[in-house]
Amino acid sequence: MSTLEAFILGIIQGISEFLPVSSSGHLTLGQHLFGLNNLQKNILFDLFCHLGTLVAIFFVYGTEIRNLFINNRLRLKQIVIGTLPLFPLLLILKPVESTFDQTRYLGLLFIVTALLLYLGIKFGRDKPEDQLKKKWWQHALVIGIFQMIAILPGVSRSGSTISGARLLGWNRHDAVMFSFLLVIPAILGGTVLKLLLLFFGDQSIHHPLGISQYVAGFSTSFIFGYFALLLLIRLAVKEKFIYFVWYCLFLGIATAIFFYINP
Repeated sequence: MSTLEAFILGIIQGISEFLPVSSSGHLTLGQHLFGLNNLQKNILFDLFCHLGTLVAIFFVYGTEIRNLFINNRLRLKQIVIGTLPLFPLLLILKPVESTFDQTRYLGLLFIVTALLLYLGIKFGRDKPEDQLKKKWWQHALVIGIFQMIAILPGVSRSGSTISGARLLGWNRHDAVMFSFLLVIPAILGGTVLKLLLLFFGDQSIHHPLGISQYVAGFSTSFIFGYFALLLLIRLAVKEKFIYFVWYCLFLGIATAIFFYINP
């Protein structure tokens, strides 16, 4: 991987991690377009890119994160419950990760993201706050299940969780904020797993890179992730998520055709 390719992949990670278009799907697509057949083995590079997007979340939602431990313990409990569905994935992580090497499903999964986003737009209705509080843990668990589905490359994590929250009656602002507060333990947990794999796994599968590639991946994922998150918040308020529906739909169709012609 060259520094330029690391720079581009960092941009893809930063933008697609927060916009509801699937970062894993875009990285898989970028991997094949660049001919980087061993991208999944660059564990440390992937780690730096995800840390860049994590720092972007702290920059945008720093105040809300601090309030979780002071004034909003209920939301903190919801984040804990929403994270629980990820734990069973540890038992099937290897089979799931193997789908990253199978591009024949990628186009279909982009279309699934488009469908999830459309359902959230079409059927999402704001419910009274008192009704939402009565089912606070059930809602958190359901949104966590939506996040679990997004382990598949091409299915957007933010798109799934935001749409899930909207279908449950959450307003747009709370749905977007909870989606990205929920990703913090997911990224931290994934970081721990990658570090364990890096230090205790088979070292022959790890392909180390130069420091310039790591710096490029971290800095671009942070910068572009920061502005992508601000853009998403603005589009959510203006009810413009339909743009992402069309984008994911056309990308899914184009990707399916591309890999059908070039298997």
